[in-house]
Amino acid sequence: MKLFHKIFLCFVIIFGITFQAAGYLLVNFAYQNAVEQQKKLAFQNFQYNKYILQSVLYSEPEFFAQEGDGIAGIAGSFSVPVAVYGIDGKYFFSNLAAQPGELALDKSIGEDDRIAYRIYEKAGESYIFVCDYVRQGEKEMYLITQTEISSTIDAQKSMIAYFQKVYFVLICVSFPVIFVLTKAVTSPIKKVGKAASRIAGGEYSGRISAKGKDEISELAADFNRMAEQVEETVAQLSNVARQKEDFAANFAHELKTPLTSVIGYADMLYQRELPREQVKAAAGYILNEGMRLETLSLKLMDLFVLDKQDFILERMSVQEMFENLRQGMEPVCEKNGAALHMALEEGRIEVDFDLFKTMILNLADNAVKADCKDIWILGEQNRRDYRITIKDNGKGIPPEELGRITEAFYMVDKSRSRRQHGAGLGMALVSKIVEIHRAEMAIESDGKTGTAVSILFHNFTTMTQL
Repeated sequence: MKLFHKIFLCFVIIFGITFQAAGYLLVNFAYQNAVEQQKKLAFQNFQYNKYILQSVLYSEPEFFAQEGDGIAGIAGSFSVPVAVYGIDGKYFFSNLAAQPGELALDKSIGEDDRIAYRIYEKAGESYIFVCDYVRQGEKEMYLITQTEISSTIDAQKSMIAYFQKVYFVLICVSFPVIFVLTKAVTSPIKKVGKAASRIAGGEYSGRISAKGKDEISELAADFNRMAEQVEETVAQLSNVARQKEDFAANFAHELKTPLTSVIGYADMLYQRELPREQVKAAAGYILNEGMRLETLSLKLMDLFVLDKQDFILERMSVQEMFENLRQGMEPVCEKNGAALHMALEEGRIEVDFDLFKTMILNLADNAVKADCKDIWILGEQNRRDYRITIKDNGKGIPPEELGRITEAFYMVDKSRSRRQHGAGLGMALVSKIVEIHRAEMAIESDGKTGTAVSILFHNFTTMTQL
């Protein structure tokens, strides 16, 4: 059974039972009050007629000992129908609608413990009979009075009939109202279900319009946040899967090309007698491709190590680190015709020096390979952060390729990178090192006038703070 049907059925049952119970209690309360009033009237009638009977016994003690129409003539003296019988059960007089033997009166507490009453129905009429012991002088007997309450019983039946009509009308009217309310309650939940079905079918961009501040609106808002998280996670997983596929394909390609050359030239040297110059040229090709394979294996090893090792960062002076690095960078720059410029403000940042050195050397190597004439290394403090920027005036990187520059094996100029023993792993390595240092890297280039790579280290300490 669907939730809509459950809620609708529950509303109908609850409304029906509640209204029926409320109507029953109301009618029963009104009836009980009316009966109580009639009982009071019946007891008042009994007391009044009891005084009349006592007066008769006082004035004529032997009145009920006589026989004939004299006793029957006393009926006119009473205000309501009565019955009189002796202690021994002897019947004296009665003009009741029912004989005393039919009544089986129950005891009830009244003015004394012997008074009793009963509500009795006969031939469509209803009465209250009240009975009590009467004594006057030496005479003892029982008196029963009859008070008609048919109007009260009829009023109760009329109220019940009227309530049933009202109940039927209200049930008929309430059905469409309950239907609309149920639909209003379950409609947002149905939207959530449809959105969940769309997500299950692969449509992750679907959202639910959440209005109001009730629980269902909160559910819709939570669902939208979940859908956003699912969409982001799926996108990340898809990107990771694509990168793994690209990595595997590029890795296979990077291995195939140098291995093919190595095998070809080695086979040529093995199969033929070649002049010295050709042997030297073939050996040069083998050496060149071997160096490229060595570079590839070393950088792959670095990437794997970075993924599996925990590094302890130490606070070190920026200027001291770059003075150490300058000795290894200047010869490489001079060899490639590039001038090295450094302008670094003093500060201390938390680093692993070996990783930091690898990162800076890779960035400088990329700048040199871009045929630049100048390399600038700048360091500036900004509040509690320290930014290191490495700029060059080389060929630059096309803006549309900046988003993929840190992917493994990705190369902007593949032919030039291979000639220089590049494998497209340098920026992937730099990105991983930046992540280990909890820093932020930004790459800017217009593809014409060089590239600027800035790395922001957080929570640095200046020398004056030490």
